[in-house]
Amino acid sequence: MPMEQQLLDRITLEDRKALLEVCGLLSKVEQAWHRIDSGKRCELNAMHHEESSLAYCLRWGMQAVDELIELTQGVGKPI
Repeated sequence: MPMEQQLLDRITLEDRKALLEVCGLLSKVEQAWHRIDSGKRCELNAMHHEESSLAYCLRWGMQAVDELIELTQGVGKPI
């Protein structure tokens, strides 16, 4: 059995709920970030390297949690 499947087999319903909570919190962070004027956001992002800006981290964090939620979709449901 591949390691990824071994991990997925150990994910509980509580783990999945935590992933959903992380998704919700990241969404709140993204909303707060977008309350800053777009020109200022660009300037703030320019203060960092492209691969470590807040916008970059948010984008990849959201993508990662979305993928993990999708992978754990069947957790807690009867087989």
